Amino acid sequence: MPLPLPALIFDLDGTITDSKPGIVGCLSKVIEAYQISYSGSLGRFVGPPVEEWTVELMPEASEAARAGLARDYRACYDREGWKNNSVFDGVREMLTELRRQGFPLYVCTSKQQHFAVRILEAFELAGLFAAIYGDKAEFANHGKAGLLASLLREHGLERDSVWMIGDRIYDFQAARANHIRCLAAGWGYGSAAEYAQADAIAATPAELLPLLCIGS
Repeated sequence: MPLPLPALIFDLDGTITDSKPGIVGCLSKVIEAYQISYSGSLGRFVGPPVEEWTVELMPEASEAARAGLARDYRACYDREGWKNNSVFDGVREMLTELRRQGFPLYVCTSKQQHFAVRILEAFELAGLFAAIYGDKAEFANHGKAGLLASLLREHGLERDSVWMIGDRIYDFQAARANHIRCLAAGWGYGSAAEYAQADAIAATPAELLPLLCIGS
């Protein structure tokens, strides 16, 4: 009797969609508005929860000031940033084929849930997923490991039959914390050092299914 297909939990930014232009654009605007001095690449802030990078950008500021930065960033993203986005080449076809073959598909993202649902619905991808999990303002903890744990628990997923698929170290750390396997989306924003933390690497969306068949 064939074994059941593993559940596949996808990150959103940098894995399903190329969201960097919208995120970086809004980041630039709020950094300028708050007169924050930052000379590094803003691309590194694509992936971690907003609450994490507000601390890095405003290390000496009060919690209220950081909350204001997060609020203004999200307001910009709500108005315009979320639309400056696209689906990576080959990802739609990959997801459609995975769903056709019977893989249970989920999304787990540090992006706020209402943004994740809006984006996936706009690209007509939401219906491919059994559930979409994202961050919420009322959560006490905004880390990805806790969000992933909730998804696994609430959907009764067996940890030895689940893959987390993402492009940043935060995805792989969350997978390790929850004792599930992780696969790096090599077409995303991560570095070679980050991808080395994963159990497998797919350089393109077309390479993902064969790797899953080998590793399952």
